Amino acid sequence: MNIKTSFLKSLTSAPKLSSGHKPEEFLGHIYSEEINSDSKFLRILSGGIIQASSPYSFDIRSLDCYMLLYTKSGCGKLLIQNQVYTLMQSSLLFLDCHERFRLDIAIAPWEYQILFITGNQLKNYYDLLPGSTAIMPLLPYSETALCLEKLSVFDISDQTASVLSASSLLNTIITGCVVYQLADNSPSQLISSYLNEMKELFDTNFQENYSLDDLEERFHISKYRLCREFGAAFHMPPLQYLNRKRIEVAKHLLLTTSLKVHEVGSRVGIDNTNHFISLFKKFTGQTPLEYKQNKIL
Repeated sequence: MNIKTSFLKSLTSAPKLSSGHKPEEFLGHIYSEEINSDSKFLRILSGGIIQASSPYSFDIRSLDCYMLLYTKSGCGKLLIQNQVYTLMQSSLLFLDCHERFRLDIAIAPWEYQILFITGNQLKNYYDLLPGSTAIMPLLPYSETALCLEKLSVFDISDQTASVLSASSLLNTIITGCVVYQLADNSPSQLISSYLNEMKELFDTNFQENYSLDDLEERFHISKYRLCREFGAAFHMPPLQYLNRKRIEVAKHLLLTTSLKVHEVGSRVGIDNTNHFISLFKKFTGQTPLEYKQNKIL
């Protein structure tokens, strides 16, 4: 049975939708005619960017697949096992659709990216979760956010290279969800607040220039101590972490925009093009142009 037929049969009642909208629009674009939960690779059945306005409500009995839902703006609500979860802006939901659930709009307009996925690995991932669902916040330009954005512009097909690339991106996203949930339910690590603040600074303001002297002055802590403790907490020195973040964002920009190499370098805080190319090659083994030419995405 294909995803559209299965979805329409799974509705417990007619969904509440604004005039002119059809229930199957909830699925986004359909990529696969058949649901194959025994697939060795993670595969996308359907998905897309959805713009929802009130009224908007779906009560779904059961679907033989899993779902990723990333709220870009607005807010939604999930009801499952008599519990209500809020799907805030910049949050990602990973859900097993085999049991009954309901989705409602909470703050309109609600814009979200949705992916219905299948594959025999998914149950193994889901069984690791401490609860019945997984919701995690996504920082802009985090690895998970970048993978989701790549999938939003990805040319999904049945070609082997396309299947493998999509599966790799989905594995990264779902692994991130599961790891976040496990970390959130384990005893908190004793990481000093200033180290977390420094990491967040690098994650969200990576385009700014930092030096160890700047960081020492900002946090009123010796730069030698900052390097030692940041490395112990996050497994690399602070400026190496910053540069790795810059290169990850640069890779994303190279694959999803038409920016020139020097423009990408400036966007991530490296105005010297030769230095940017050298640093990019150090982290990836390729120049930015080689990376862009060799990637399928």
